[in-house]
Amino acid sequence: MIDTGGFLLRARIDAQALETWIEVGWLSPRCEAEDRFFSDVDVARAQLIRDLTQEMGVNEDGVAVVLDLVDQIHGVRQALREVLSAVAAQPEPVRRRIAAAMREASSRRR
Repeated sequence: MIDTGGFLLRARIDAQALETWIEVGWLSPRCEAEDRFFSDVDVARAQLIRDLTQEMGVNEDGVAVVLDLVDQIHGVRQALREVLSAVAAQPEPVRRRIAAAMREASSRRR
């Protein structure tokens, strides 16, 4: 975990931007007592927000849409990892039936 000062340096943003982004819900630091702490994921998210707003000129509504889509992708990836883990825990015959059903569904979509 990274304290606020370290976060500002790594994300290359100023304190005002940080406060605004927390206020609008784009960042959610972990709060302990009177301190806020950020993860590496928070740093990457802040860098994305900075790039979208400063480098690409995306407005607040656009940033909100992009962040929502990124969050959805991460949610889908987590769900897929859970499904793959559950499938891997099944006996071989069950895994083969699942693979066959997936191939059949894929061929129907084409």
